Amino acid sequence: MLGQPIIKSRNILTMTERILTYILLIIFFGMDFIIRKDKTAKSIEGTKDDNKSTLLIFLTFFIVLVLSIVLNAFKIGTFDNTSLARIGLGIIILGFIIRVTSMLTLNKYYTRTLITVNNQEIVKRGLYKIIRHPGYLGTILIWSGAGLGMTNEVVFITGSILIVLAYYYRINNEEKMLQQEFKEKYLDYMEHSWRLIPFVW
Repeated sequence: MLGQPIIKSRNILTMTERILTYILLIIFFGMDFIIRKDKTAKSIEGTKDDNKSTLLIFLTFFIVLVLSIVLNAFKIGTFDNTSLARIGLGIIILGFIIRVTSMLTLNKYYTRTLITVNNQEIVKRGLYKIIRHPGYLGTILIWSGAGLGMTNEVVFITGSILIVLAYYYRINNEEKMLQQEFKEKYLDYMEHSWRLIPFVW
């Protein structure tokens, strides 16, 4: 009898963490539209350099969201561990901080699709002094943390893998574009920075 209130309390806490996770993801999508500065930055029009990487990222977001809703509805892969869920929420918040900082640093250069704008420069201040794609790192953290926040191991593992693969493809296309645009300047920047994780990649 005593165990039932404890189990019920855990279920309520777990549900709270899941709801907070979905609220943070809604804020993530809304924030993306608010912070971007102009029409070029907000545009979703595909370019040759983009090579459908933006479409792939949107598709990945959609798949992970639908997967999480379906799996949690049928309680597939779910776990009752509020500590892990809270760690997940912490990772999401860290991802938010990194992404927002990156967006504000790049300003109008933080475009949704892969495109260079007039008078574009290579930004090397803030996080960009060390990492070439901190905004992508922030997004990866947000979606990986979401899997833990939703208390679903399948969403965490599958979502993390899909998001990393999507951004791996994106980064390869983006760096190819920037090398063509800035040539030796960007190659020099590459030699003195890391893609996502210092001393790793």
